[in-house]
Amino acid sequence: MAKLEFIRKIKKKDVPSEETQKKNSEQKPKEKKPKGEKGTHPVFNKIWELAGDFIEAVDETISEMGEIGEAGAKGIITVGAAVINGYDKLAAVVEWYVLKVLVKAGRKSHDISIKVIKNKREIIKNAVILGAGCIFLVGFFTWATVYEYSYNGRALGVVREKKDVLEILELASEELSQEYGSSIVIDPETDISFRPVVAYGKDVDTEDDVLRRLTYMGEINAQASAIIANGQTIAIVENDDVANKVLEDIKKIFVTDSDNTKYEYIGFVEDVKIEPISTKLANVTSRSAAVEKIRSGGQKASEYIVQSGDSIYGICDKLGLSLSELQEMNPNLGEDSLIHVGDSIKIQKEVPLLTIKTIEVSTFAESIPFETEYQNSSYYYEGESFVGREGTAGKASVTARLTKYNGEIVEREDLSKETLVEPVSKIILKGTKKVPPKKGTGTFIMPVNGSISSYFGYRWGRLHEGIDIPASTGTPIKASDGGTVVLSGWYYGYGYTVIIDHGGNLRTLYGHCSQLYVSVGESVFQGQTIAAVGNTGNSYGAHCHFEVHVGGTPVDPMGYL
Repeated sequence: MAKLEFIRKIKKKDVPSEETQKKNSEQKPKEKKPKGEKGTHPVFNKIWELAGDFIEAVDETISEMGEIGEAGAKGIITVGAAVINGYDKLAAVVEWYVLKVLVKAGRKSHDISIKVIKNKREIIKNAVILGAGCIFLVGFFTWATVYEYSYNGRALGVVREKKDVLEILELASEELSQEYGSSIVIDPETDISFRPVVAYGKDVDTEDDVLRRLTYMGEINAQASAIIANGQTIAIVENDDVANKVLEDIKKIFVTDSDNTKYEYIGFVEDVKIEPISTKLANVTSRSAAVEKIRSGGQKASEYIVQSGDSIYGICDKLGLSLSELQEMNPNLGEDSLIHVGDSIKIQKEVPLLTIKTIEVSTFAESIPFETEYQNSSYYYEGESFVGREGTAGKASVTARLTKYNGEIVEREDLSKETLVEPVSKIILKGTKKVPPKKGTGTFIMPVNGSISSYFGYRWGRLHEGIDIPASTGTPIKASDGGTVVLSGWYYGYGYTVIIDHGGNLRTLYGHCSQLYVSVGESVFQGQTIAAVGNTGNSYGAHCHFEVHVGGTPVDPMGYL
């Protein structure tokens, strides 16, 4: 029974109602507590009061735990009731505090409503001003902000709105695809980016400007076709159709349309493929440009064999090279260098990037080489040899199977051969006449047989110091008298020149030569071939310029011939 009385005691300590609290507060005078002391606020006072009751109830419960233990099962029920009663008291505290806060919030809201009604006009006025200001600021920033648009990080221009670019991308892709024949797609998600910038001082693009910038930009991504040889890309064109046409054009360069030729095979030595490629538009070439690149885009070391009548500048003109380009390939070759027939000069030869292989059966005319015969002649000095008769090649009709690489025969199989014209042998005369002394005799002979076109004397306001004897390039030049060679090489405006000292203060000069056959210090005899007629130096036609010097002063050669 004592335990039940204990539970009733706890239950009686319920939280007082709001009305009871109000009456109590009116009956008891309020006591002022020092600032900062706990419980100075009514809410805190209530919380502390209820908390004290709860703690007191718990203490009483603990003090009677001994009796509860004796009561056994009844004691457990009593403890449970005590715990439940404590929980109820705490819930009442929380519920009371929440209601208190809501009441205060309602009162505060009511006060604000009254103030709003009293100051309605002022509030509306301020709201209108604030709204107008916000609208102005939004409008100003909208007007002052433009967008810089970029393609793959490359800035192109400025537009008022992003849609000015995005709406034109499809049209730009279509125009580029039609112009270049490639599949060109400008992806707004990956290719185009925007950056807000201030409009002041910037030119804003129209849609036409955007289209022009996009269609004239070489950095546009394009889907094209690559021509690949042995794994190496050699050309990029619009599509597979153009690539195939390029390869057909290359094949035709070395294919002859003739009734006398039947092709058994036309193809490439290299492994040639056409594959799709993603690239920049600037890398895509036209059909004609791709053909030209493949036709002459390679370089191959080759050589040029010096021929009769060649000079350094003449070889440059013939090969389409400048002197510096020729010297770059031949460091030891200068403009005054002496070259001889049969000399080899290194050059770089343009070759195709692809090797076109053809196998053909052709019928063609072929020359039959002539033979060379040697005959003795007492008319010429010992050691000299001259052509008595030029050889003439014969002619034959040949049918053969030819394998060619870029038009050059690499394999030949003769199927038939018929001689049409017999060859004529070449005759070379070898001199048997005894060689005269290799020194001056005091008499002079004409260095070249022929008429004189210009004599010693003044012309065009200056002294012409010798005589000119016209002759075809390569005509032999004879030593006018025996002596010692003191110069053999390039000599100012005389071009290739030979000077011979005959002794007795006499010297002769032979200018504008195409070939020189003697060297400095060499002794020559009268009538010996020392050079060949040419057109080198300051010359306006093939001829031999001949001078006679006495004591270093030029004199009229006609007084000695």
